[in-house]
Amino acid sequence: MITPPESRFFAALAAALVARLGDEHACAKLAAAAASGDPAAVAETQRALAALPEAERDAVLAEAHRRLREDVAAIWDFLPGAPSQTRPN
Repeated sequence: MITPPESRFFAALAAALVARLGDEHACAKLAAAAASGDPAAVAETQRALAALPEAERDAVLAEAHRRLREDVAAIWDFLPGAPSQTRPN
């Protein structure tokens, strides 16, 4: 099954937040909850992320972007002509 892009984004964001701020930080917990697609958790995560200092927020978003960029499974899922619902191996 293809993971929705929103879930992939919030999972990558949660991992970046944990790596940068620790797993007990409120932002990391909110982002993990947002990966489930809960609209309230998504909105709260956006507010919490906006409240971070700009340099911290930029570093977290850069790390989340790196994680998404290197997610071969996500890239494979969206290639034109890629078999749907399957993986090459």
